[in-house]
This record gives sequence, structure tokens and C-alpha cells, in this order.
Amino acid sequence: MIKKIIFLSLFTLTLYANTLDDKIENLIGKFEYFKHKNLINYIFKNENDYFIGNSIDYIKVIKKLQENGLLKLKLNKPKDIYIKFNTNSAPIKSLKILKDTLKSLGFYYYFTQTLKYDTQNLNWEIKLKTEAAIDPLILANELYKQNCRVANINREGEDKWEYSIDTTFSKLNNSILMTANERKYLTKPLKPYLIKLNENISKLIILSKVLNNWFPKVVFYDKDLNILDIIKQDKLHKKISLDVPVDTKYIKIDDLYTLINIRRGLTIITKE
Repeated sequence: MIKKIIFLSLFTLTLYANTLDDKIENLIGKFEYFKHKNLINYIFKNENDYFIGNSIDYIKVIKKLQENGLLKLKLNKPKDIYIKFNTNSAPIKSLKILKDTLKSLGFYYYFTQTLKYDTQNLNWEIKLKTEAAIDPLILANELYKQNCRVANINREGEDKWEYSIDTTFSKLNNSILMTANERKYLTKPLKPYLIKLNENISKLIILSKVLNNWFPKVVFYDKDLNILDIIKQDKLHKKISLDVPVDTKYIKIDDLYTLINIRRGLTIITKE
């Protein structure tokens, strides 16, 4: 069961107090760090190049470590890996971004160990069995595409990783952008349509294509993906006209039973 909790802001743990050397040692392990200390000193001699303000630029650091064969992710055999994600804004939206990112990396099967959130912060820990740890560079780059920045990575041995992620300006890349007074034709869906509104609208009209058997399910969300309203119709529709709640930013359009019912696509019309 999801438990709401109140806890300190995520970014009290940002790396102001840690040096770049401390973090490199944490990422590659003490043995590898001292074994390759001279190489590390040479690679990172221009330390300021690896910071954004007072925070470490993890994409640059990890890329450089991997280019020089210093970051080992492969395991001797498949084993359970524990990964904890901390975010600092819009917890419901952040959770969706994290799940979508894991899917994009090919991780569909994992077990949630803990899931805690308050109005701003999210703590989510998962367990998955794998032959290698999730590549932190690929993960960071995928999150960056959605305006999320990895603010801290902490590694404990080869089986525990913790990521702190700034999701203040996050966005959903898989959404369909629409403005007011626009008509858009949507093709066969592989998953429910997610509309992102670029400006306020008051009315949404949805037309079902010929040979569809659409039983409408429409969910309205605010900018943080909190639900504002849900419309469910257990009756076949060829057209539906809906009032759009104030503060709506995202709209999910689905079928009450199966996406096969809208395999011919839908037409979406927005009204100011």
C-alpha cells in the first residue's frame, strides 16, 4: 500500500559537501579508485569541467569513467539489484516518468520494495534480477530528455544504487501537444492517448472513426498529473463533447474495456 509521508526536501543531500574525488571513489569502488588513482587524476585534472554550478555533472563524469573502462556494471551472475529513486517535485508525474524511463531501457519486470511520497517528494525503491546494473549514463540521458536532472548518485557495492533526481521542470515526452481550436487525427493507439494542452481550453470534442466500438474513458489531469476528473461511459459512442476542468494540462483518452475498440483511431477537437 502506498503511504503518504512528510520528510525533508530531497535536495538537502546535493553534493555541495562532497568532492569530485569522493564521488568517483563511490561510483567505481575503493579498490578500483586507488588502483587507477593516477589515471583518474589525469582524466579529471580540469575538475571545474565536471560541475554545473556547485553540483556534479553526472552525465559528463560517468561518460568519462566508461570511456576509460573504470565503471564496472557487469555482474558475475544474475542477481537481485536494489535501486532507490528520490525526486523533489510532482511525485505522481515523477513516478510515471521513472516507470516510462525503465521501460525505454528494457526493464519491464521489477518489484516495488517501498513507495512513499508527500506533496513534493517521492521515494521509490525497486528490486530487479539482472546480469548488470542499470547503466547510469543511459538512465541519466533518458531522464534528461524529459527535463529531469540527476543530482546525485550513491552506490553501495554492486547491488545497491540510489538516484536523486531534480524533476522540477519535468515534462512527458510521450504526450501529444494540442492548442485551443485545433483538430487532430489520431491513428491506431498502442496505449491510451495522452494529450498535453499548450493553452487553456473549455471544451473537448472526440469523434470515433467508422467501425470503432468506443466506450469512452477520459481522464483530466493538472500539470503535476493529479486527477481532476474521470469520465466513464458504459455505452457505445461515436461522438462525445466534454467540459474541460479548470487547470487541466493533460488528458488521457482510452476505452473502458480495450484499445481494440478504437483501433481505427479518433479525432480530437479542442475549443477555447
